[in-house]
Amino acid sequence: MRRRFLALLAGSTTLVLSTAPSLGSAPREPLPEYPVKAAFLYRFVEFVEWPPASPLPKHLVTIGVLGRDPFGGVLDTAVLHKTVAGRALAIRRFASVEALEACEILFIGTSEMPHLPEILARLKHAPVLTVGEADRFARHGGMIGFFFEDGRVRLEVNREAAERAGLRISSKLLSVARLVNSDAAFGGGTP
Repeated sequence: MRRRFLALLAGSTTLVLSTAPSLGSAPREPLPEYPVKAAFLYRFVEFVEWPPASPLPKHLVTIGVLGRDPFGGVLDTAVLHKTVAGRALAIRRFASVEALEACEILFIGTSEMPHLPEILARLKHAPVLTVGEADRFARHGGMIGFFFEDGRVRLEVNREAAERAGLRISSKLLSVARLVNSDAAFGGGTP
């Protein structure tokens, strides 16, 4: 099961990485890990179950990026003409928490970490998968945090935060992640 998930993700990562050289026209060249992170973002759709009563469209998944966008054009290229689990993908960018609109997945840029408590309070109980790359993101109440280990992009998952929002994360995804809880200052204890 874990091998199948990793193979599925590796296939999408290879596809995304093969498109990365064509992104030279982006305003700023993203770091090499961003094609991998982009692939994770859209592949999460297959491994997260949103509540059936969610008011969001069933034919479309919107991935939001809040704050400074580290992806450049990588994320747009990664999802171009793709469907995942029978759903089309769209990207929306939000400059501030006040500008947030409905989306299923929200990547919270490191520029927004000082506002994380406010962002998470605004999303409280909303069926939005929060993802970030700031240090200890998942331990600060986000749902999935990217981190590096042995030169690879890895995942930390705060399953309790996801469950509070009505999201169910597949055991396949959990099996390749480090499970964490929110730090005491953020409403929980460490693992």
